Amino acid sequence: MTQHRFAISPFRQALPDGHSPGVELAESKARLGQAQEHLLTTLRSIRQGIMIFGPDGQVHLCNARAVELLQLPAHFAEDAIDLSDVAAVLTATDVSLGADGQSASMRRGDGQVISIQLNRLTGGGKVLLVEDITAERRRDENLQLAESEYRSLFENAVCGIYRDKPDGTPVRANRALVNFNGYETEAEYNAAVKSNGGNWYVDSDRPRLFQHLMATQGEVRDLVSEVYSHRTRKRLWITENAWYVRDQSGNPIYTEGTIQDATERVQGLAEVEQHANTDQLTGAASRFHFMNALNAVTRDLRGTCVLFTIDLDKFKEVNDMLGHGAGDAVLNATARRLRTLAGPAATVARLGGDEFAVLMAGVSATMNADMIAADFVNAMRQPIEIEGHNTIIGASVGVALFPAHAADSTELLNHADLALYHAKTSGKSKACIFDHVMKNRLQQRKALEAELREAIPANTLELYYQPIVGTASAKVHGFEALMRWNHPRRGFLQPGQFLDVAEEAGLMTELGNWAIRRACRQTAALPAHIAVAVNVSPSQFRSSGIVDHVKQALADSGLEAGRLTLELTETVLLSSEAIAARVMDQLIDLGVKLALDDFGTGYSSLSYLQRFAFSRVKIDRSFVAGLETKPANTAIIRAIIRLAGDLGMDVVAEGIETEAQAALLRAEGCDFLQGYLFGRPKPYLDITADLAMSSLREILPSKPGLPLETHAQRRTVHNSL
Repeated sequence: MTQHRFAISPFRQALPDGHSPGVELAESKARLGQAQEHLLTTLRSIRQGIMIFGPDGQVHLCNARAVELLQLPAHFAEDAIDLSDVAAVLTATDVSLGADGQSASMRRGDGQVISIQLNRLTGGGKVLLVEDITAERRRDENLQLAESEYRSLFENAVCGIYRDKPDGTPVRANRALVNFNGYETEAEYNAAVKSNGGNWYVDSDRPRLFQHLMATQGEVRDLVSEVYSHRTRKRLWITENAWYVRDQSGNPIYTEGTIQDATERVQGLAEVEQHANTDQLTGAASRFHFMNALNAVTRDLRGTCVLFTIDLDKFKEVNDMLGHGAGDAVLNATARRLRTLAGPAATVARLGGDEFAVLMAGVSATMNADMIAADFVNAMRQPIEIEGHNTIIGASVGVALFPAHAADSTELLNHADLALYHAKTSGKSKACIFDHVMKNRLQQRKALEAELREAIPANTLELYYQPIVGTASAKVHGFEALMRWNHPRRGFLQPGQFLDVAEEAGLMTELGNWAIRRACRQTAALPAHIAVAVNVSPSQFRSSGIVDHVKQALADSGLEAGRLTLELTETVLLSSEAIAARVMDQLIDLGVKLALDDFGTGYSSLSYLQRFAFSRVKIDRSFVAGLETKPANTAIIRAIIRLAGDLGMDVVAEGIETEAQAALLRAEGCDFLQGYLFGRPKPYLDITADLAMSSLREILPSKPGLPLETHAQRRTVHNSL
């Protein structure tokens, strides 16, 4: 057996025979031993495995690293080893131990990769070098994978990717960039870039901006530019990102970047901006654009302007009766007229619905503003052709000046709206310039609104009743209930003094429902032949609970449904005929009667008589007033009475003040009469007294002066009702 060679074997050769001992021999041995020790130390510490074979094929030297890396069997440690033994271990490699200068790699079962190299030694013998190259192999594989992924991303990216030299000479361009510019190959694209030079941007200053950003920031981020496609010269929008690739010294060696088609993005932003700044129906400025312009003017301490707010007077009627197409035609005509009168320097805006505004910067004289506002009003008095018919809409205008009337844009707009409100409440188709008296009136109106909200719980509202007399019997058939307000400070208020405030404040439904409840409860205590009529506002009629509320009021009061008539104006029916018909059918199913109020003053009264199941028609007082002097009024009333009779409806004429008017209506066959001639509206206590007196006269006609209820007794009855 030989010595163990895998723990680092000593050389097998001995010192030369016949060498005489002596100092020289001792020194040689010492030097040899020292060299051998150095060699053994080196072989132990190096990362490579080494095996040296002599000319005879025997292993002369083998370090532990070689045993470890080659995973040689344990019995090799006790037996003599030659090339054939090692060759058997290396059968998985391409290294033939009989050849020289060969190298190969071997992947062990545990995944480690071993590099093996065989070289011939001078003078005979061979050396086998073994090394663990797992890490190197993994780095190579990762590098190849990364390069493959990068190449795939580069070639298949949807955005254009390029690499140029610092002077702009193209180096690489991916398929997306090539195709974006209308070419098939990278070579075609590169040639086009060289020939076009800087003729890429539509804006000739864009290259300088690009270079400035690169020079000062070292990159370009999301730079949106308009460019020419290299081949087609089609104008496109792009988004660019670019950066430098630098060497170890920090010097740029390449410019790399991405290019994306931003045409749809830019067009989309332009459309969004256009939508934001322009009213899509009329082409006027939008509210957003108008407020920006108004803020800009009022922020300028030296700026002056006049603001006109315009509201159409009869737009809702046209829109509801003739449809949204007709309404759109009115809005377009309004915008055109305002633009023509205001001129190109003014901002004409549609704020929403039928509200418009005109902003004129630099106009400060009240006289000029007044004249311009009058022009707007006169222009809107001119007919607008809709579906072959001329329609007059009219408009109200409010005017406020900056800085005379306001300190900022918000206050200016509020004051112009306040002037507009004053114009509308003063009769419409007018123009009003803001003054502080209007502001005080508005404050008073707001206070009135707040007090009106407390009127029902405070029990300060009251119903007055005006008699309706039968033409044939000359007796009271019923009453129309009319609302009054006993204001604690302002005194007795008529409906015209507070109902418009209630309408604006959204209180009409609450007040109207209260009126129905009170009228039902008070009428139930009157003789059974007495009926009551209650007006229903458009907002009340359109509320979702009108039918349930009437049903509950009848149930709570015990009033027979046939004694209650609800009076509806044509305005109630304008918004949706289908909804109106459904609600009216439900009310009729309860047994309630319906009357068409103010007949003849609207647009489609005759058609409403045909479509809706009214039981009564009320002739408007405007026809009755001219009855004695205008033959046409008599003809109209005669036609209404005959038409209603043919449709099975009775007729009430209101506003009768003279006996002559009453006589004419009797002669024409009108069923019922109402007006000051027969009695003014009175409190409930007074009509109960009147009815009691009338009954006593019928029962005891020969005994006048019979005492009736005292006022205190009547007040007790009133409070219980």
